[in-house]
Amino acid sequence: MAIPSRGDASAALIAAILFLSLGLLAIFEPEPLRIVIDSVVNALNRGTWYPYRMPILALRIVVGTAGICGAALFMYIAYLGLGR
Repeated sequence: MAIPSRGDASAALIAAILFLSLGLLAIFEPEPLRIVIDSVVNALNRGTWYPYRMPILALRIVVGTAGICGAALFMYIAYLGLGR
């Protein structure tokens, strides 16, 4: 198991900011994110009969929670790296 160093802290902080912004976007403004996710899935599943539509509540809960938990994880990694 590798312990983060001081050099890893800046990358972890940037990742934490990106994850936090994704989580907050999913919670407060889910419509633009839903459009992007639906267009990507539709492009990957061309020719299928089933149109994919992600429910707004699922988007808020799943993606928002994953974004905030990811931000917390990277903040912890940055904390460990700066504490060395």
